[in-house]
Parts: sequence; structure tokens; C-alpha cells
Amino acid sequence: MSTPHVELKSYSENQDYLAQGRTEPSSRSQSLIFHVKDHRWWIKVTLIGTIANLLDNGQIQQASKRQRRTLFQDLVKQINYEPLPLLPDTVTELILEGDTASTGQKVEFGLDSTSDSIDVLNISLKYRTQEDPLRVVYPASDDFPCFRKINDGELIRDTEISDGVFQVYHNGVRYILKIVNRPLYEPRDTEVLRKELENLEYFAGVPNIVQAAGVAVSTNPYVTSSGSDGPLVVTGILLKAYPGGSLRQVLSENRVAEYTWKKWPVQIGTALNRFHEANKTHMDIKPSNIVIDSEGNAVIIDIGGIGGMTRQWCSPEIQDETSPFDLPFEQRRLNDVWAYGKILFEIGSHAKDDPFANRLKQVADCLMRENCQTRMSLPMAISRLKGADNRTRCTIM
Repeated sequence: MSTPHVELKSYSENQDYLAQGRTEPSSRSQSLIFHVKDHRWWIKVTLIGTIANLLDNGQIQQASKRQRRTLFQDLVKQINYEPLPLLPDTVTELILEGDTASTGQKVEFGLDSTSDSIDVLNISLKYRTQEDPLRVVYPASDDFPCFRKINDGELIRDTEISDGVFQVYHNGVRYILKIVNRPLYEPRDTEVLRKELENLEYFAGVPNIVQAAGVAVSTNPYVTSSGSDGPLVVTGILLKAYPGGSLRQVLSENRVAEYTWKKWPVQIGTALNRFHEANKTHMDIKPSNIVIDSEGNAVIIDIGGIGGMTRQWCSPEIQDETSPFDLPFEQRRLNDVWAYGKILFEIGSHAKDDPFANRLKQVADCLMRENCQTRMSLPMAISRLKGADNRTRCTIM
């Protein structure tokens, strides 16, 4: 039988102390796995207060983050986790209460009836346990029956394209993997993933909108007993890979002329209009969210509709909105229309000496009017770009 031991994972600090002009963070956390017998307990140890006051050592305030991490890790290794009320199949947050002021007074942090004290390095600390609210929340695999399920362990990761987005291979086929557990995970990320899966299911088979290849699944990484597999959970989304790269790459490298680019404006507009017909919005239309497939067609990606936004690609009227995803549908739709106009303008600007580029810019001007209520509609813009309507005046109907 193996000796109980601790496997250290990630370390983090509260960064507010930098803005407050302090020399040491007021809280820090160390995630770890406590191995005992045939169990693996996921734990996050959080210290509220400063180690400098806790150990009565002012020199700690001048320590680097690496030194502070090492000191805190030495402390968490001294804790006897076996008698603590740990929570199975999740992450237990063990909150330690340290001295937080030079007075040496203990501060009560609303400790509940489970509060107790433990001795670490001959120091008595108050503690309480709770389920870690910042743990990664993995959706149940059974919640998405329509998607092909591929074991996460069978995926070969190649390169990381962006934060939490990887190029992977499965049986020699290339895919794009968007994982749930990215380095800066927030609980809302699970909601974003669920929404993207919902939209991928809704737009399955629709041209010029990204298509799903399946979901990556595994047993719950937090499962406590090694003898229990438990139900499968979704760890990421597998998307079809598009070999032409992004429109941003094409524009920045001035390679528009290498493609049959004149079909892109109508393809993008038609796909975006499908969103609006379904009472959905994209909310992050920009060149990096348009990719080119093997036949040179434009495809809209990142279709969760509630994820991140790029402020410079937002319409003027919502630039300063703190919660743009909570706006009424009509305001979000008009934001998509404005961003589409900016896409057309960018394509037209890179397609020099072509008469169609002038039409793109004219339509773009109508889509990006400052008065959002007078912007041209997407169906009218598509009609104008197809050449069915040769009027030069902006029309919103």
C-alpha cells in the first residue's frame, strides 16, 4: 500500500495587492491531489491573510512570487489531510484563516459551524471546507446524445492555436479541439461551451457555418476512488479543421487575390442571416472568426454567441456596454450588422483595382451607419452584393 503523498498542481495569488500598493497578496491558493490508499482527493488550499504576519517574518514581503509559492507549498505539504471533511468526486477548498494585520488579531471570516482549527508548522489556524466554486465544471456526456464521442486520451495534441484551442489528430485526421479546462478557466466557460454545442447542433449541415466533429469525453477527472470509473463528462468540443486559415491571416498577408474572394461577402452575410432568422446572434464577427475551407469558401466559426467580444469590432452604440450579451436581440442583431459591414470594408480595402471592391465599400457604408436604425438590412445587402439590386442609395428594408 502506497504512502500518503501530495501531488502539487497550480498556484495562484490574489492580484489586488498590486493596485493597493502592498508588497504581499492578501490571499493565495495551491491546488493539489492528495493520494491515500486507493483514493485521489482534489483539494485547493486557500490562505486568507499574509504569510509575513502568519510567520512573523517581515522579509517575506520582499520575496518574489516564486519564493512565496515555494514557502506556501512547504506549508501545505505539512497539513494532514486524512482527518479533514473532504468532498468526494469534486474539488474541496480548504480555507485557512491567517493573521491579516499587524495587530496580530484573528479576523473572523464568517466561519460556519464546520469551522475548526488545525496545527501547521506549530501555528494554530482556523479552517473550513467547501466545494471549490472555481473548479472546472465538466458537462455530462449524456447531455449531448447527438454528438459523436471520442475518448480524450485518443487525441494527439499538436499545437495550441490560442488559449484553450488546439490542433489535434485522431486516427490521422486533423481537428480543432476547444477544451473546457483552459488555463484561466471561469465557471461561466461551461455555459459558453454548452451554448456553442447547442448552436453547433442547430446549424448542423448549414453551409458556411462551422461544423462539429464530435465531443471529447473522459471519466470525471475529479473522481475520488480509483476503482470507480463514473459517468463520462465532456472535456472539449471537436470541430472540423479548415485548411485555408483565417480571413485575418489572408488579409494581413495580402493574399486575397489568391482566392475566388468575391463569393465571401455573400457567404458570410447569408450565414450570419441564418443566425438572425433563428433569433440568435454571433456577437464577435471579425476576420479571425472567419476561416477558409479546402474549396476556398468562407466559414463563420466561434458560434457560441455568449463568449468573448472584441471591442474594436463592436458597433459604436454598444462600445461601452458592460454586459453586451444581455442586450435585447435587436441591439445585438444591429451589432452583428455593423461588424459585417466592417468585414466588407476590410475585404474591399485589400482587393485593390477591382470594381466589385467599390460595391463592397458602398454596401459597408450603409451597414455601418452611425444611426443604427437606418442601417441597411442583411437581406438587402446580400441582394445588392449579388447584383440583383444595383441601386447606390442605402436602403434598410
